[in-house]
Amino acid sequence: MTKLMNIRRSASCAECGEPLAAGVQAYSDSTGRVVRCVVCGGSEVSASPPSPEILTTDVNVAQRHEDIAGGSATHEYEKRSARELAKKEQRVAEDVAWRRSIKEQRPFLGRVAAALTPVPQIGPESQPTAAWKIGAEGEVRVAEVLASATGIEVLHDRLVPGSRANIDHIVVGPSGVFVIDAKKYIGAIEVRDVGRQFHVDERLYVNGRDRSALVDGVLWQVDVVRTALGEEFGSIPIRGVLCFVGGEWGWIKKQKRVKGVTSLWPTALADHVSVAGEHSQRVAEIAVHLRSRLKPAS
Repeated sequence: MTKLMNIRRSASCAECGEPLAAGVQAYSDSTGRVVRCVVCGGSEVSASPPSPEILTTDVNVAQRHEDIAGGSATHEYEKRSARELAKKEQRVAEDVAWRRSIKEQRPFLGRVAAALTPVPQIGPESQPTAAWKIGAEGEVRVAEVLASATGIEVLHDRLVPGSRANIDHIVVGPSGVFVIDAKKYIGAIEVRDVGRQFHVDERLYVNGRDRSALVDGVLWQVDVVRTALGEEFGSIPIRGVLCFVGGEWGWIKKQKRVKGVTSLWPTALADHVSVAGEHSQRVAEIAVHLRSRLKPAS
């Protein structure tokens, strides 16, 4: 079971590789061996939704931001990529200066030392940095699919108030609101019951790994959107969705459900969010309200 807690010792996020100091809040499994930062785990500070007061946002301010799918993930990737490249280039430059200096100071021994010392290379980007680019690509793919659906309104890359976390996509359709988290993962998508006899404990597995924390993250986002809707739209159903780009579903594709969150593939998403419902006349109204409460993260 994964829960939000103050970790006892320093670690790195299993998703993005971000260093986590002892004492900070993070998601940890029951063994304490797998730790995820609050952003990857689905929350910045806690699993509780912010208060309605925090969610209030000026409409004009929100309109000045760009509503771009994958915008914040792309920005984070570019920032990390540039920082990583600068560090690699600095190491190369320092190595060149060192080789020149040691050869001037000790012509013979300096040449020997230089020959025996590996030359630093500017290699491929690290996995944590590349993960942000991959995540942005997944969000863009989901946005492309949603663009083909009719009768819906879509909000991309919305910032969670009081947090650095974001919601990839919010769809307002005839049957209600859908909170969609896009994931570009490879491997089989499956639901496993790991409970004991007479006790059901269904978990979401991706490529053989327990990814149930993704479900908890979506549920947290659903609570954020529910708070943003407020009493005025309190009767509107909200559903959580995980859309896996690149996942494997077997010979017979079948959507998966864990804790009420639906996992599906991109081409199934348009039909899923545009199904007929009793709220078709309020789609635009609900979308305007959400845009006023949740500003773009880009």
